[in-house]
Amino acid sequence: MKAAALCLAAVLGLSTAACVTAPPPVAPAAMANNAMDFVQMATVSNAFEIETSQLALQRASNPQVRRFANRMIADHTRATRQMAMVLRRNGMQAPPPSLDARHAAMLEQLRATPADGFDAAYMTMQAQAHEDAVALFSGYASNGDDPALRNFAARTLPTLQAHARMVEQITGEAHAGM
Repeated sequence: MKAAALCLAAVLGLSTAACVTAPPPVAPAAMANNAMDFVQMATVSNAFEIETSQLALQRASNPQVRRFANRMIADHTRATRQMAMVLRRNGMQAPPPSLDARHAAMLEQLRATPADGFDAAYMTMQAQAHEDAVALFSGYASNGDDPALRNFAARTLPTLQAHARMVEQITGEAHAGM
C-alpha cells in the first residue's frame, strides 16, 4: 500500500491496463495536532469517501464493491454529522464539505478511469484513503489539542480500521477467485 504505484486491477480480475498510480501518502497524523487542522483534514477525507463512493455506485460492476461504496457513504455521512455536532457543542462551525487539490485530482482520475478498470481504481484509492484516515484519526486521538474532538477521533477510529479491513477482504477475495 505504501508503494508509489498500487495496482489492484489484477487482484480484481480486471485488465492490467487499469493500474492506478496512487498519490504519495500524506502524513496526516503529523499534520493535525490542532483542532482546526484536524477538522479540515477530516472534512476533506469524509467528502472524498462520499464523492468517490457515489461515483462507484454509478460505475462499479462488482457487487462487493457496490456494497462497500454504500457502506462508505453511510458511515462517512454519519461521521460528518457527528463531527458537526461536536463542533457545535464547542461553539465552532464545521467547514463546508470540499476536497483539497490532491483529493480533487484523485477524484478526476477516478472519473476518467475506463469502465473495465474502475473497480480496481476505486479500491486502490480506498486503500490509500483509509490508510491516511486511520493515521489522521489515530494521531489526533493520541495527540490532539481539543478533548471533545480527541474523543470523536477515538470513537471513529474503529470504523475506519474496519473499512481498511473491508478493502483488504474485498481485494483478497477477488484475488482468491482467480
